[in-house]
Amino acid sequence: MIRELLIDDAPGYLRAAVVEDGRLCEIHGEKSGSAGETESVFYGRVQAIKPSLKAAFVDIGTPLNAFLPITDGDTLRCGDWVIVQGQAKQATETKGLRVTAKINLAGKWLVLVPGQSGVRVSKKVKDPALREALMDIAQGVCPPDCGLIVRTASEGVTQQLLEEEARALYAVWQEILKKASGMTRPGLLHGRLPLHMRLIRDMRELSRIVISSQAGYEALLATQQAQQIDAQTRIELYREDKQLLFDAFGIEPQIDKALRRRVWLPCGGYLVLDFCEAMTVIDVNSGKMILGRDPEETALRVNLEAAEEIARQLRLRDVGGIVMVDFIDMRLEEHRQTLLTHMKEALSGDRSPTTVEGITRLGLMEITRKRTHTQLHKALCVSCSYCSGTGEVLSGEEVARRALRQVRRMLLSGQRGPFVIRCAPSAAQALEALPAEHAQVYALPVSGRHAEKFDIEQIGEGIPVPREARPLGMRND
Repeated sequence: MIRELLIDDAPGYLRAAVVEDGRLCEIHGEKSGSAGETESVFYGRVQAIKPSLKAAFVDIGTPLNAFLPITDGDTLRCGDWVIVQGQAKQATETKGLRVTAKINLAGKWLVLVPGQSGVRVSKKVKDPALREALMDIAQGVCPPDCGLIVRTASEGVTQQLLEEEARALYAVWQEILKKASGMTRPGLLHGRLPLHMRLIRDMRELSRIVISSQAGYEALLATQQAQQIDAQTRIELYREDKQLLFDAFGIEPQIDKALRRRVWLPCGGYLVLDFCEAMTVIDVNSGKMILGRDPEETALRVNLEAAEEIARQLRLRDVGGIVMVDFIDMRLEEHRQTLLTHMKEALSGDRSPTTVEGITRLGLMEITRKRTHTQLHKALCVSCSYCSGTGEVLSGEEVARRALRQVRRMLLSGQRGPFVIRCAPSAAQALEALPAEHAQVYALPVSGRHAEKFDIEQIGEGIPVPREARPLGMRND
């Protein structure tokens, strides 16, 4: 597989696209100079303890207090000063940042855990001999009063490089402690790396990095010389003389497709993705796929293609939480197990923790995935001002019927008309076909009016009806 990282380093906003074999698999964005919250380390002061929530609320210098889970053994009190780190769940307009007192300082090959003891090796390192060798090296380079986690990327890295990174991470921790000792109010102690540097740190087997800025290009070369980027990774500067970077690599159309509800498969089938509050539901359909002599084999083929695309869509859209997938029904248990295995393999390249829980009694595949960023459609879109996120609006006929019911209410209150209903053209057209049995009623289409909104005006004596208004009951369709 050819994995590339494309970095659109535009003024004010940086975007990074992860492309695998020519297809967009991840898209990330960040405002330039943004300190961010996830991974950042803060110096905070406990403002309140809530035993019922098993949490403390901590002032870290942000508009909302941070949420710090606590256990029965914690001895925090109001007014205590603590060093905390932002976790994956970012702050929202109504909820403060979720933080932890267990600090993790991540490098490319190691993670330093101050205040802990012992070393661990990533579960993704399966070879027992390699795990033992890495454990021995980690024990030899672990700084005092710290724990150490050996990352998967450390395979094949020399002991000298691991020792150098361990020293560098420990120096960062000492700098954090020194800064905290001189602070008198809550605030940021240590910001996270820029977006593209975090991606480079956490990704393996990068074939090529392409960046659109000269300064960024030179910084990447320096990082590679410091052996923080694999020597085999090509670093290229893209000059936007005639075409933008993402346009040249066909990224923009792929982003647009990632915002659509329907995703087509090469075989002619398609996926339908629906995002609910508590979970994401994906339906697999055969679509244009022509069923052959063996519907079971056809269903298996569509499902296997769907599994690969679902794995890509989960990464691309950064879907988190519970995911329920309704694959095409298959009768054979052998085929269901084949699909389950294929789904697990397709998800194995996801850097976020992802688990295939299995197939339920109803034939639905249950997947859980930890989201580390804002979901794509929430990052790029806002709720529709018409439907407020439901995806639907009332039909013109229903709006017309509601308007006439309001006219009847006005009649019951003593008003006598004539009445002019100002509404969207679709509702006005529907009104013209309806009879006005109790009063003179006119429909007045208003261009640009919300499809569901209308207002009704009683025309006083001697006031002419607007020329554009049409009386109800004039249309026969």
